[in-house]
Amino acid sequence: MIAMNKINEQSASQYLAGHYGEIKEEINELSSRRNFAGIFQAIVNHINYLLSNGQVEKIGSRLKYMGWLYRRGNEQVRNIIENLFVRSFRGMKRRCTSEEWIYMYQQIPKNLKQIYLLQSNNYITQQSFI
Repeated sequence: MIAMNKINEQSASQYLAGHYGEIKEEINELSSRRNFAGIFQAIVNHINYLLSNGQVEKIGSRLKYMGWLYRRGNEQVRNIIENLFVRSFRGMKRRCTSEEWIYMYQQIPKNLKQIYLLQSNNYITQQSFI
């Protein structure tokens, strides 16, 4: 069995710039400064922009791509996706109508959905102790 190399932050930045053409320049600028978390914040901001402009149908492919990247990413890439991208789902849900959230939720890849559900359960547990 051949071990596959995991995608690192620099390679992930290149993949993301290619996939998120609308914000490619911003991603490349952040990548040149090695601001990987900033890249994901730019992506979250872009998805929120699409939501606020009623372009929820464009979000599905972006969610699926992030699931692909999560499966193939190294530990640092996966950590940023879990702690920045997936955590942003709760805010996205608040910005959506019920119908939009149902559509978006169906588009979330299984691996990211499992993380989201775990984070949501942990959030609820933490809130019950406050």
